[in-house]
Amino acid sequence: MEHKLDSKLLMDVYSKIEKHGKTIDTEWGQGHLLDGVQVSSGFDGYELFFDNSRVQLTLGFHNTWHSNAASEKLLDEFISQLEKIKQQYD
Repeated sequence: MEHKLDSKLLMDVYSKIEKHGKTIDTEWGQGHLLDGVQVSSGFDGYELFFDNSRVQLTLGFHNTWHSNAASEKLLDEFISQLEKIKQQYD
């Protein structure tokens, strides 16, 4: 199954985690953590990093994305987790 992620969803979730989450240090620098998902951005702001300890997802330039998910199931669960954050926080 090919996933077509909406970059708008990712940017919206990133913003909500940044606003409502706690500030943490990540492998990419300072970031935020909310409901088990940590986010941070690249030094130039062109990449957004998402991580829930089982899946890492990067939103890059021109809305390209890459994930290290070991299975479709893990990626589906991660996307569901992001959608839940989007719905729960305003």
